[in-house]
Amino acid sequence: MAAAATMLSIQGDWDQVLREAEGEVWVSCRIPGKPTIRVSLTSKGISSDEVPEVTASEEFVVQEVTKVSYLDISSGGDLGVSSSTDQTFKVWETHNTEVKSVLEGHTRDVFSCKFFPSGQEVLSGGLDSLVKVWSVNDGSCLATMKGHRGSILDIAVVADGQNVISSGQDGTARLWDSAQGACIAVVDDSYSPINAIAVAEVGNAVNLGSPKETPSNREVGTEGKLVVLAREDKSLEEVSLHSRQSRWKQGFFCATGKPPQNLRRNHFPETS
Repeated sequence: MAAAATMLSIQGDWDQVLREAEGEVWVSCRIPGKPTIRVSLTSKGISSDEVPEVTASEEFVVQEVTKVSYLDISSGGDLGVSSSTDQTFKVWETHNTEVKSVLEGHTRDVFSCKFFPSGQEVLSGGLDSLVKVWSVNDGSCLATMKGHRGSILDIAVVADGQNVISSGQDGTARLWDSAQGACIAVVDDSYSPINAIAVAEVGNAVNLGSPKETPSNREVGTEGKLVVLAREDKSLEEVSLHSRQSRWKQGFFCATGKPPQNLRRNHFPETS
């Protein structure tokens, strides 16, 4: 039988309360075989970079408060990864919050980070227009993907992770070979930034069409999958990941099929 894990609990609305002057929230820590520790955290104000300055009552010590931009948990639940605005992100053990590795290599803020299904690699993207693959064990960068002309806004892992997808401020969604760091295809190219993406498997339940051209042999696990794109202009679109065919689109400009005059493609300098 597995040993009981340490459990840390915090007041549900802590993120709102600690933004108020003298705002106070409760925290409890239950360690197997020991009495539960109950303390409070109190906000002493907001720093210039909008991070709460927090103190704790007895038993707890606040070592650092950082602004977390993204959080993911491995499929096994034993590891977590979190990114922040200091250009780094950390892999940590969920049962005791001990940092396993610090991943450094992005030159600007890291906006998103996700585990591969194996739990041994992490995918990341950020303000520097780069998508990266990292080793959880030693923190090394395994691959870097270049091609976007603006910030990376979201990322997704396809199947077992041989392929990944990224979306960006430049209005494109790109399919990558994660091992070689090469772009396989531009899945979507629009005038509006793509803020979020999600991959769903539908199998044979839906006719997703056939590719117009023979797919690259580096494309793995895209059959029977849809990618949903959420854009800055408030539109949503479903695209077949394998055939690249648009299946469904909803947004305020869909009646005409044309973007509003005030929404044009953003132009960014090419990434070297």
